[in-house]
Amino acid sequence: MINIISGNKIKIIPDIEPQKETKITYLRISITDRCNLKCFYCRPENQEFIPREEVLDYEDMVKFVKVLTKFGLKTVRITGGEPLLRKDIEKFISMLNEIEGIDDIAMTTNAITLKKQAKALKEAGLKRLNISIDSLKPKLFYDITKGNLQDVIDGIIEAKKVGIEPIKVNAVVIKGLNEDEAIDFVEFGREYNVEVRFIEMMPIGQGQIDWKEDMVQPLEKVKQKIEEKYGKMLPSFSMGSGAARVYEIPSIKTKVGFITPISNPFCDGCSKLRLTVEGNVKLCLRTDDEIPAKDILKEGTEEEIEDFVRKVVVAKEISNENIQFNNYAFGECQRIMTSIGG
Repeated sequence: MINIISGNKIKIIPDIEPQKETKITYLRISITDRCNLKCFYCRPENQEFIPREEVLDYEDMVKFVKVLTKFGLKTVRITGGEPLLRKDIEKFISMLNEIEGIDDIAMTTNAITLKKQAKALKEAGLKRLNISIDSLKPKLFYDITKGNLQDVIDGIIEAKKVGIEPIKVNAVVIKGLNEDEAIDFVEFGREYNVEVRFIEMMPIGQGQIDWKEDMVQPLEKVKQKIEEKYGKMLPSFSMGSGAARVYEIPSIKTKVGFITPISNPFCDGCSKLRLTVEGNVKLCLRTDDEIPAKDILKEGTEEEIEDFVRKVVVAKEISNENIQFNNYAFGECQRIMTSIGG
């Protein structure tokens, strides 16, 4: 059996064999819940961080990754909080880079300190980056994040200089706030040779505002606005596109992606897991369902961890079916986004 913690409740998954040839190809690892920005939709004003002694060690994260390669894992994305705040992150990337079967190591970052760290990250084996920018207007960027936009741009320039490619820019679109910047973001993508990905705002966690449906800007309208200026976009492919629907703008040879969890969900066939900063396996962003993994990763043999992962795969199959047929709402996930791992 395997226990799933969901808020204050415990669900029990029986010992059954996987019913499908489910593969887990993608793992997001949150290595810290700390962040040097304060995005109002993501992080509460007075966030209490997980005590350092409860944070999962790099070595235990690596154990999990090694076993998951037997179940199809190819891609690891390092997230936070802000992952660049975690000490010895280059060491962790090097450890991942040595695992046979892992051919793609990516990171999601706010890039505030990237300029100083880009070279070491590249040398350690980091393949690509996603960088969060919710506005290209310096004052609005500050109002949203309490950070300096130029620091982020400097980080992008340095990352490209040392050869980290591709770089994608993630922009959460909030109706009434920044949806008028769509064209500016496309031009930014063209100027810096980065792919811009627009993301609908999700009601996850407890930021400094209460999520309301009228904050969601359906991205179909953003897509229409872009096509009105640049002409018809063509479906395209992008390495690590995941949930994004990617298009190329032929007239300017620039790619944009759209992530639409609210207006057009994309749950079918999900093969993604998340490992939280304190060592829980999170099956899906839509719920608070988590499977404690810290003890087995610290104390279990490789065979015991493999048996545990086999049960996680069963739980993932059940989770995918529940999402598809019961239409769980995003609001069932109350955990703070900075501790989930993006």
